[in-house]
Amino acid sequence: MIPRANFLRRYVDSLTEKILTRWSSGWRDALASAIAAALAWILAYHFFGHTHPVFAAISAVVCLAPGLPSHGKQAVGLMVGVATGILVGDAALLLPDGYPLLRIGFATFSAISIAALYGLGAVVPIQAGVSAVLMLAVGPETAGVVRMLDVLVGAGVGLVFSQVLLTPNPIGIIDTSAKELLEKLARGFSKCQQALEENDAEKAKSAVLMFSTAHDSLITLENGISNARNTARWTLRGRFVSREVKDIANRYERHAVRLYASSLLFSEAFADALRKEQGSPPASLHERLANVARGCAAIANDSDNEKPMLLPVEPSQIEDAVSAPWQLCLQHMTTVESALVTFGFTTHNDARKNAEQP
Repeated sequence: MIPRANFLRRYVDSLTEKILTRWSSGWRDALASAIAAALAWILAYHFFGHTHPVFAAISAVVCLAPGLPSHGKQAVGLMVGVATGILVGDAALLLPDGYPLLRIGFATFSAISIAALYGLGAVVPIQAGVSAVLMLAVGPETAGVVRMLDVLVGAGVGLVFSQVLLTPNPIGIIDTSAKELLEKLARGFSKCQQALEENDAEKAKSAVLMFSTAHDSLITLENGISNARNTARWTLRGRFVSREVKDIANRYERHAVRLYASSLLFSEAFADALRKEQGSPPASLHERLANVARGCAAIANDSDNEKPMLLPVEPSQIEDAVSAPWQLCLQHMTTVESALVTFGFTTHNDARKNAEQP
């Protein structure tokens, strides 16, 4: 019963964390979508006299809904797709109406096929197909020029929100994602330090699991880099810092994987050495663990004053008297220190200096 209770507790904790993470990442876009939909409705009503500008509100929601990699790209794709569908649907109205289902099928196929050639994302062929069907189903009076005007208003509001009012800082996106990874690595090295102090093999094993779960943060960092690049490409704010985003993203991509992999290899070697109990651990290992943990935490918090001066240990400085498992552990620790120096000082500080240049 106890193992099952622990499993249920971990499952509930994991599910709760996922829900909170999704809520924290989605509620701002949801609020922006609601405000933009209302604003698009008001604008279409007052400027074009549309009594029920449903498509304007819907277009704003389509452009700003949570989970989109690029709201700006979504808005452009929406306008292109709707325009394509309206043109194809208008042309399909010239066909004989004796077989309406065949005409709708042909128009939908043609609109989606043409829109897919643009290579602008899934929203383009989807909206093209929908627009073609609406043209034939409800007529050009409702789904033609009127709908196009509504879409222009809704997409325009979406662009204003995504390009000006709510544009995220692309450099901040990468920094936030990297912070999560570094904090997890810092906790893992702190757990290794505790295991070493208490000579506790179980805590060392727990540290391995902590490093393993940091893989999710590595994936988050990769997604953050992708989102930052999209933001730099598709937003006005991002255009101003596109060079810095490219530099930071390239550096993080090269060094983050190396830091994570070397940390995981160290934790496995450390747990194996502690479990086998073959001689005393190296005298310097405790201090080096503490130093690496502080380094990860300091870089995550962007604290230049607290960053320890990590220097890779030369092979001649590694203790020769320790057993083979501890020798392997020390080798991986040296790799970790080198990776952390590269990741923290070269990646973060140099890129930050470039970002501050006019």
